Amino acid sequence: MIGVLLALLLVQQAAARPVIVRHDGAPVAGAQIACGSSTAVTGVDGRATIVVAAGGCVLTVGKEGLATVTQAIQAVAGEIEVILEEPPEVAEAVVVTATRTGRLASDQALRVEVVTREEIEEKLLMTPGDIVMLLNETSGIRLQPTAPALGSASVRVQGLPGRYTPVLTDGLPIHSTQAASLGLLQIPPMDLQQVEIIKGAASAWYGASALGGVINLVSKRPSALPEGELLLNVTSRRGVDALLWLERPWRESMGLTLLAGAHAQNASDVDDDGWADLPRYRRVILRPRFVYQREAAGLDLTAGVVHEQRTGGALSDAAFEQAVDTTRIDAGAVWRRSIGNAVVVARGSFTTTAHDHQYGADRYDDAHRAGFGEIAVSRIWGRHGVVVGGAVERQVYANQPLPAFEYDWTTPAVFVQDDWTLRENWLLSLSARLDRHPEYGAFLSPRVSSLVRTAGWQLRGSIGRGFFAPTALTEESEEVGLTRVRPPAGLDAERGTTVSVDASRGVGPFEISATIFGARIADPLAVEPADNQPVLELFTRREALRTHGAEFFVRLRSGSWLVTGAHAWTRATEGDRAGARVDVPLTPRRTWSMIAAWERHGLGRVGLEVYRTGRQRLEDNPFRGTSRPYTIVGLLAERRVGRVRVFVNVENLTDVRQSKFDPFLLPAPTPFGRRTVDAWAPVDGRTINGGLRLAF
Repeated sequence: MIGVLLALLLVQQAAARPVIVRHDGAPVAGAQIACGSSTAVTGVDGRATIVVAAGGCVLTVGKEGLATVTQAIQAVAGEIEVILEEPPEVAEAVVVTATRTGRLASDQALRVEVVTREEIEEKLLMTPGDIVMLLNETSGIRLQPTAPALGSASVRVQGLPGRYTPVLTDGLPIHSTQAASLGLLQIPPMDLQQVEIIKGAASAWYGASALGGVINLVSKRPSALPEGELLLNVTSRRGVDALLWLERPWRESMGLTLLAGAHAQNASDVDDDGWADLPRYRRVILRPRFVYQREAAGLDLTAGVVHEQRTGGALSDAAFEQAVDTTRIDAGAVWRRSIGNAVVVARGSFTTTAHDHQYGADRYDDAHRAGFGEIAVSRIWGRHGVVVGGAVERQVYANQPLPAFEYDWTTPAVFVQDDWTLRENWLLSLSARLDRHPEYGAFLSPRVSSLVRTAGWQLRGSIGRGFFAPTALTEESEEVGLTRVRPPAGLDAERGTTVSVDASRGVGPFEISATIFGARIADPLAVEPADNQPVLELFTRREALRTHGAEFFVRLRSGSWLVTGAHAWTRATEGDRAGARVDVPLTPRRTWSMIAAWERHGLGRVGLEVYRTGRQRLEDNPFRGTSRPYTIVGLLAERRVGRVRVFVNVENLTDVRQSKFDPFLLPAPTPFGRRTVDAWAPVDGRTINGGLRLAF
């Protein structure tokens, strides 16, 4: 009876309080309000009513495009007025996780480049279904098509082969490092908060898969208010995208998010040569996440399902039709706990990817399975921030029709990192990892990085070593299929050293950075036609792969304008069949970019992009030995009307196409099954896409 009376008393003490939300003196419609378990949305007059519990609560008011306001309120009478302002036009303090220290990007001894949510938003309007555009328009990164029939691509960082750079999600290899070329086409950017890019050997943190660097996709976390968005997009190349994003707070310390997508495209023969310049695909994606976060502990759980059917190649010749069906299922977890002065982080994931390959009359099924587990403990000791831990990774490739290509590797590792503050303006980072690979042996991967601040400049230098365990799953074998590849034998591990020096600073509204880099890869894997046989063979080339170059980047922020410019010069060389040094094919020496964007929060945005690609050495191309330089121009516009945003994007405005320079098809098929030359320029030409985004 006493409990009932107390409950009635508490109910009587609760109060319903009116809230009025304004911006620039005008009411804000659609603002989301939360106060404990009570939520509301403002009407066209900017008003709503919220129930305040007897003990009071923290009022949170948010509206997309405006800064969120929080304040403590009590259960008393009276209207509450909340003024929302635009976010300040300053560079955001971005925390990065790719080096495990959780420092700000500006405080990392190793340079970690960050693609922010603002930039992700722009690329989301260009290619909602994948992250290829997002990565390809980042300085020093090139997305190289690996199988023109299927449209797959690999990431090349500073001129190094794509197999050296894994794509992770929240530090987890859920996309499988051995199937990255198709995986890039199956990751929509809608649920990304930022992208962290490390260039150069990152084996000290991520082992064998990160000889050339690492790309870490950081997921959006659920906000304090329930939000949702539906994106619909169509393209002039008969493509359709539909994406649904939901985020819901659940109790005080938990939240849920959901990304669901359906994507489709029909095959297109742009130059009427009987070859599909764009493949046909049908794809569905589902990825739920659960987040638990308290002051001393946290748990993130994720799971994903992807199913895709992709067909391309010759439209009327079954001998050169290609297809691959993909089914991927993954799950991952990250657990964090503060124990005294230490932080313990445990993470793990499992991925299984099944493929059904077709190369003309040749068909085979294969499966990639990857398991990963890691535990790390970090602690501050005076001037030292130390991380120690261990990891184990398992990579399995199963191919019952072609068992000679199968492998089953379990690789344990231990690692240590010390971020040592030598002086107030000098940070030295020392990292090392020891991996025990079951086939190639033990490898020590050290890295030393330094950050010095002086006279307004941030000066960084880094040198690191790493290794890679080669397999027959290469860019070349993906194009023709493993039935046209001789099983490998006697391969050596690829070992490399990378070095970089960079300087950056802010000068008023300008941000400037310059980087000099170099790499040497010993015993690189080579894939070439076998003598007098219609197959490709894999072997270890004794001449080293070498790259060096420089990057320059400048950004201007002024009011509603953001303008960036970048230039990269890359020289990558390797040994040829005669032992002479030649440029690595499909690696342009020079690239330029300029992006100008105007954005007004709550109104819309307009953007102009110009990209220039220089000459590239071509290999096995009967039409030319060196490519032509070309320029790509893009235009983007978005307009907000209430909760709806309408957008249109024109990519490759001047319709640059490789087939305008030379035929894309070879005069005759090669003995090992190739029908086209390499794609060194766009093959799809001008593309227009547009659609709408509905927030709710």
